[in-house]
Amino acid sequence: MNILIAPDKFKGSLSAIEVCKAIQTGLLQQNKNVKIHLHPMADGGDGSLEILSQHLTLKQRFVQVSDPLGREIETYYYTANKIAFIELAQASGLVLLDEKERNPLKATTLGTGQLIKHAIDWGYKEIYLFIGGSATNDGGMGIAAVLGTEFLDKDGRNLYPSGGNLAKVVTIRNNPFFYKKDVNITLLCDVTNPLYGTNGAAHVYARQKGADDAMIVELDQGMRQFSQLIHQQTGINIAELAGSGAAGGIAATLVPLYDAKIKSGIESLIELTHLEEQIQQADLVISGEGRLDTQSLQGKVVDGVASLCKKYQKPLMLFVGKNELSKQEQIQLDAVKIHSILEQTSNIDDAMKNGAAYLRNMAVDLILSN
Repeated sequence: MNILIAPDKFKGSLSAIEVCKAIQTGLLQQNKNVKIHLHPMADGGDGSLEILSQHLTLKQRFVQVSDPLGREIETYYYTANKIAFIELAQASGLVLLDEKERNPLKATTLGTGQLIKHAIDWGYKEIYLFIGGSATNDGGMGIAAVLGTEFLDKDGRNLYPSGGNLAKVVTIRNNPFFYKKDVNITLLCDVTNPLYGTNGAAHVYARQKGADDAMIVELDQGMRQFSQLIHQQTGINIAELAGSGAAGGIAATLVPLYDAKIKSGIESLIELTHLEEQIQQADLVISGEGRLDTQSLQGKVVDGVASLCKKYQKPLMLFVGKNELSKQEQIQLDAVKIHSILEQTSNIDDAMKNGAAYLRNMAVDLILSN
């Protein structure tokens, strides 16, 4: 029996590869004759770069860049052939700030722009940018500033590219240092939020980045004005584009000014890691994530794996931390069984701390054929 284990991380508890190994240990304890292939996955959010490096032969390049508050840090991106794989969170991520430092009015994506420019300077023509986990809400001003765009206020002064300055931009002067036809930027995204409004960048994500109610209103209004200005100058209206609200709205500048394309993160990771071929060869597929909820059905790892299992008529089992789906919603996944850690313990702290042990024990209890 060939078993493919292809889960997402259990956020705050286990990485995707740790989930894989815990389930593998339990399966082999139950039946040593099964063949197991580990295929840790991500959906384009933070951590995707590390997952990709586990599947592909990549070269790591280290660069000195600015963090979200403008301090110098060393970070990295990966390359293969003429492709550069960059993760926004490595330079502009929430993980780089202490909780008291979080402030999306001040935070900038300058560091991510510096990573992109470094890759372009070294001759990489395809830029894949994973955009989860940002600390920013600057509409991509920081990235665009590094790539050659100036944002001017009413007095013609160059503005610092931060969320707090979105509403102050009166003129956008775009002088990119590379030709659009020579460089392709793809934004790999795991959400579909629009740029602004109740479901937009500020209202949905800014609070976790340190914003209070007043800041959220200011950021949302700033993004609205900024979007309208770009529309006036380029003729491109991206306000309702699915995914434009991801990562503090970086698509607001990168799509109209640099011809960037937004692509589903999970679809890209499936393609880049050759997951579809692995599912075709499997007799049983096991996937999962920390919290199984309605978002899981909208372009997340579990959704992508489930779709491929349906396509090739492969049985799917899910191992999750907590299952919040209704019975009707679970039908969409067509899983043989959903195993939840919180069915084994009602203590969330215990579940988070001892997640690997619970996953191992649940795998031991599976009934498998040779």
